[in-house]
Order: sequence, then C-alpha cells, then structure tokens
Amino acid sequence: MNRLLIGPAGWSYDDWKGIVYPNPAPRGWDPLVTIAQHFDCVELNNTFYRPPTARMSETWARKTPDDFIFTAKLWEKFTHDKQGFTQDDVRLFRTGLEPLAASGKLAALLMQFPWFFQDAPSSRDRIRKIADAFQGRAPLVIELRHRSWLDALDFLREHRLSFCNIDQPQSAGAITGTDAVTGPLGYVRFHGRNAKAWFSKDAGRDEKYDYLYSIDELKGWANKIAAMKADRVFVILNNHFRGKGVVNALQLKRLLGQEILVPEPLREAYPGAFE
Repeated sequence: MNRLLIGPAGWSYDDWKGIVYPNPAPRGWDPLVTIAQHFDCVELNNTFYRPPTARMSETWARKTPDDFIFTAKLWEKFTHDKQGFTQDDVRLFRTGLEPLAASGKLAALLMQFPWFFQDAPSSRDRIRKIADAFQGRAPLVIELRHRSWLDALDFLREHRLSFCNIDQPQSAGAITGTDAVTGPLGYVRFHGRNAKAWFSKDAGRDEKYDYLYSIDELKGWANKIAAMKADRVFVILNNHFRGKGVVNALQLKRLLGQEILVPEPLREAYPGAFE
C-alpha cells in the first residue's frame, strides 16, 4: 500500500494569522512547527523565487519531527528564465538544500513550468538538462500545464520524471484532473478553480488562489488519489488564501482515512467544515 502524504504549499502567509495561526502569536511560537503538528509534509515554494541557504535548510530540518518531509520547487531560473542556467546556479541551489537532503527530509524536487511551455524538441532539451543536473539528489517531479504534454508521458517515464497532476480552472489548452504516474512518485497539486481571477491579467496572487473546494469536489479526487500506484503519493494544496488550502488538506486527509487535528482558529474561521 502506498504512503499518502498530504500538506500545504508553503506556510508563511500573513493572511493565515488568526485563521490557521494564533493572533497574536505566543512568545517563541513558530509557524513551521505548527504545520508539522498537523501534516506529514509541506512543499517549499519560497525556493522558486530564490535559492535557499544552507542555514535555512538546516533550520527547517531541525525544527520538524524525524518523519516530517519536504518537497521543494526548483528555482524559477531553471524553468522560466529564457537565458537558461549555469552550473554555478546548480551548485548554489544544491548547496542550499544539502542539509535538508542529508537529514533524509528532502523527498522530491518539483520542476514547475509555465502554462505556455509546450511539447517541442527545444522544450525536451531543457527538461533533459534540468534532469541531468538534479538526478540523484531527490526524485524529480514535473508540473506541465499545457495539454500537448499528455502525448509525451513516455518521454517522462524514460527520464524517471514523476508527472504532477493538477487541479486548476479549465481552458482549451490546460491540463487538469489527470491521475498519471510516470515515475517513482505520485504527485497532485490543487490550485483552486477560481477561473475569473485565474485568467485575469489584473488579478493578484491571492485572488488567483482564493478558492475553497467543496466536499463533493474533494471526494472525486480522493478516489483517484487512493488508486494511484506509487510507493509515495504527495497531495499538495496550493489554494492558500486565508488558509483554504489547509482546510481542504485536512478534509482530504479525513476522506482518505487519516486522523486529523484541526487548529482551533481554523475551526472558528470555517464553521461546519469539519463536522
């Protein structure tokens, strides 16, 4: 039977104060310690914007229980920068995560590409270059949002890249609702279904991820997740605004037969969500 790990994308959000976290926070309180009390894993999303330092990585490992694990998004320079990346960039990123990897807590690296990144020879070359740079550090997961990649799953299998299944607003060219496993891990990310904000150029980050899944919407996914054939299946909730991803992550845990502990501020902010 696979090991199912469910958690949020990130833990440092100002709008979680008084909802996920106490406000005011007690002296000595730490948000990562709180997340580790409620989940078995978390996805590092700050690593997308800048490489972590070894000190940061060591702190994350030290603050969390021995069986708590992390997945980490690759720095955007690897996946989004038109100029590409250098071996110095690779060394910088790998060095920053080394304490986390050495502790056995780095469970996966996520290569997240933009929605316009389509299957093409040059795109495959870029993926191969990234895979070559990071293979052996941790299992590699790849998030591809354009439908052209659904015909390239054998390419991902060839390079032991685990396909990231996503739930996002529907559009003609978008991937959503799949349950593919192409590598050693199963991986699912929930972005929400706030289509109006998702496709708006004027909407900010919080607006795009402002969505609370219904229990019925989660039930459809729970069946897919339970059937995914992999030693580990990660489910990451990225609909983070005002703690909605935390609500849905706990609801999914319960639907999939796991015990949950609900933060009291969250129970008060979303009455009826955990009845």
